[in-house]
Amino acid sequence: MTFPQTRTVDQVENFHGTDVPDPYRWLEDQTSSEVADWARAQAAVTADYLRKLPGRERLAARLDALSGLATSSAPELHGGRWFRLTNDGSQQQSLVRVSHHPMDEGRVLLDPNPASPEGTTALAGAVPDRTGQLVAWSYREAGSDWCRWRVRHVDTGEDSADDIRWAKFVQPTWLRDSSGFVYSRYPPTDPDDIYSATAGAPQLMLHRLGQEQSADELLLAMPDEPTTTFWPWIDDSGRWLVAVSDDSTADVRAVWVRDLDDPDGEFRRLTAPSDNEWELVGSDEQSLIMRTDLDAGRGRLVRLDPRSGEVTTLVAERGDLLLSADAAADAIVIHWLSDARSAVTVHDFTGAETGRIPLPGLGSVGEITASTTSSLVHLEFSAYEMPPRILAHDLATGATETVFAGELPVSGVGEVVTDQAWITSADGTRLPAFVLHRADVTPENGPHSCVLYGYGGFNVSVTPAFSAGALAFAEAGGVWVVANLRGGGEYGAEWHDAGRLANKQNVFDDAIATAEHLIAEGWTTAERLAANGGSNGGLLVGALITQRPDLFAAAVPQVGVLDMLRYERFTIGWAWASDYGIASRSKLEFDALSGYSPLHRLQAGTSYPATLVMTSDHDDRVVPAHSFKFAARLQAVSPDNAVALLRVEYAAGHGQGKSRTTLIQERTDLLAFIAHHTGLVLD
Repeated sequence: MTFPQTRTVDQVENFHGTDVPDPYRWLEDQTSSEVADWARAQAAVTADYLRKLPGRERLAARLDALSGLATSSAPELHGGRWFRLTNDGSQQQSLVRVSHHPMDEGRVLLDPNPASPEGTTALAGAVPDRTGQLVAWSYREAGSDWCRWRVRHVDTGEDSADDIRWAKFVQPTWLRDSSGFVYSRYPPTDPDDIYSATAGAPQLMLHRLGQEQSADELLLAMPDEPTTTFWPWIDDSGRWLVAVSDDSTADVRAVWVRDLDDPDGEFRRLTAPSDNEWELVGSDEQSLIMRTDLDAGRGRLVRLDPRSGEVTTLVAERGDLLLSADAAADAIVIHWLSDARSAVTVHDFTGAETGRIPLPGLGSVGEITASTTSSLVHLEFSAYEMPPRILAHDLATGATETVFAGELPVSGVGEVVTDQAWITSADGTRLPAFVLHRADVTPENGPHSCVLYGYGGFNVSVTPAFSAGALAFAEAGGVWVVANLRGGGEYGAEWHDAGRLANKQNVFDDAIATAEHLIAEGWTTAERLAANGGSNGGLLVGALITQRPDLFAAAVPQVGVLDMLRYERFTIGWAWASDYGIASRSKLEFDALSGYSPLHRLQAGTSYPATLVMTSDHDDRVVPAHSFKFAARLQAVSPDNAVALLRVEYAAGHGQGKSRTTLIQERTDLLAFIAHHTGLVLD
């Protein structure tokens, strides 16, 4: 293939006595017209290649049908009003409805679709106050993480003059009297480089309605610890403002409280700094109820005294992972992961289990909504072969019913099923994987085209939830495999720790073992196997093809972290140090990172799988420079007949907020590329 010319520069950086060449450093400059021209030239070559792949039209039509299902979020109750996100299946972006009954159509309160016919404006958040009369809301422009918060009056649909800028990640939390809200603000960044400049130290702020943002009160800041983020909640009584400080580079967290009933009260640190997680669930008259992994790697619920800091167990650690908990009327609803599958139990406020909520199969609970003023609990549930549905459980009667369900359009290809397989990794660790396939596609009649998908990082659990792309691939006769790798959160803190920092290689070993298992079992061969993942999963794909290029026929890293020696120097990259370490900080960390950094492991003379590197121009989380530099290096070291493509999505970010049309086009390109290079016939 003929790729656009990519110049190199004589750039070298020294890490602890080791010189590391960086000939594509110039591609990091997101404000450069030369970089923009280079990216567009690359994208044009890729678009021409992808356009000619066989079976695209049929695949796109099926993805359109699967992406055209009506959807609803689990409704939330606030002051007698129910709020939920809906999409009729044809809308580019979901909108917010408000009604007086949980699943009534009600009326539209927030609709981002008129703001951008192309669908590049999406809802970034909508947070009702306790009365249900006010909603703090923000739109996301072109996929950026930056949020601009406004306040809408529910009765009139009009916005107040409040205008909060330079926020990201953290949702506001309302004061008890709705006079204002607490939010997290970052220092304003370079207006010419808002998508790649390093984010400064965030501050926890209080905004009073009707005042200018410049008058907002600073509640909590750690200027000497610029990588500390604050996650705020206000308890059910409205008295206690709880904030968890999280210094990701030091991997240190602590719980802070402020008594809002004391006009002179200030934040106090309630727990000693540690690497433990904390999350507010609810409160009673004496205590805060929190989820933590303190002295419980798979999680427990505790009572935390906001005055003394005393901790007592409410629901003890079990063999399953305690993923989340929600306070309801006279009950606590707990979401567990059992071998990466969801289970839900109900407990009273003594911690005793009083029941379970039945779930319709092997799948995932994506959302639970509950209120201390209602006996109704709503759950969003889906599986790889089952579109999202909403379940309503009445705590008073114990009855559970489906109140909303998306119906799959008929495929005509037979039943698609999900199996759970078990793999033994290089060091003997057993890990599960989900295998999605047609019932008539088996190892006995293999090998088949197969995709290995994984993430393996940041304590994130990858569970069996609906995916239009995975289902379309399986319907066409392929096999879609999702591996639950170490570094994720599927089995708690120990599982996470086993796949981060100096243990990061375990993640790649787990994925390699899964690939070898699929081949040994007869599902596929190296000539028919592809690797796919996004963000930290993009790092996984880059590591797999640079460590074991012989195992894969195709690879698609999406918005991947691929330059491990400089990732922390852009936007919010420093927040990932708890999983990766920082190369410039110590030789030990440099040695670990340089040992698997995909960009730096690419070697001339190696035959790499056909690779489609995917990124977005407005990605201000994992900046596109990662993908740019990796694609340029891959093209430089590959032989002339190699397929090493760069796909750039414009007016899009890391993934959140993409329009329906954009998602269909992106999935079509990804799956058509994989099908072509693994021998799956789509026509």
